[in-house]
Amino acid sequence: MNRNNSFRSDSGVFREEADSSQISRAANRLKNINLTKANESYERYLRAVPRECRLPSLSDSWHPVTPDHRSKATISQWNKEISAWRKRVYLWNSVTDSQCDLLADAVRNGDIKGFLRICKKTEEPATRQYSHRTLLDPKSNAVAIEPVLYKPRWFNGEITHSGFHTIDEKEFVDDAAEIYRNSNDNFRKFYEEYVQSYTGDNVEFEE
Repeated sequence: MNRNNSFRSDSGVFREEADSSQISRAANRLKNINLTKANESYERYLRAVPRECRLPSLSDSWHPVTPDHRSKATISQWNKEISAWRKRVYLWNSVTDSQCDLLADAVRNGDIKGFLRICKKTEEPATRQYSHRTLLDPKSNAVAIEPVLYKPRWFNGEITHSGFHTIDEKEFVDDAAEIYRNSNDNFRKFYEEYVQSYTGDNVEFEE
C-alpha cells in the first residue's frame, strides 16, 4: 500500500470530521441566536431599528449586532459574546409599544439624540432594585412588581434574562440581616430557618 495515498486518505477523513464538527457547532449556535430572536424584546428592536439603520456607535447598547454563528470562536469566547448580545437585546424588554413607535420615528428621522432620550426613559428606576425586599420583610404589604431570581454563591455563571431581578446571596443575606434586626423576637427563629432554606447554612444574625 502506498504510504502517501494512506496519508492523504487519513487527512481527508480528519478534514471531514473537523468540517462536520464545525457545521454542528455552527448549527447549535444559530439555534441559540434564533431562540433569543424569538423573544418579544428582539421583535421590538427589529420593529424600531431596521438592520440598515443600526449605528456602530450604539452597538454596545441599543443597537446590538448579532454574533456570527459561523465564527471559529472558542466555547468561552462564544458564551461571552452571545451573553453580551443577549443583555443588549433584553434592554428592549422595558420598551412599551408607544415608546417603540416613538423610537422608530426617531430612527427614520435620523434623530439620534431623540432616540437616546426615549431610551433613557425606559431604564428601570433605581428603586426597583429593592423590590425583592417585599418578599423578605413580613411587615411589608407591598406586592413585588417583578419575579426575583436567587443566585447562590456557588453559581459562577451569568444570568442574562432581564425579565427577572437577580439577587445574589450576599445581597440577600445582608438585606435579611437588616430586616431581622428590626423584627420581633417571636418571628426571628422562623426567619432564620427561612433564610437558611436558601443559603443551606446555619444562619445567625448579629444584633
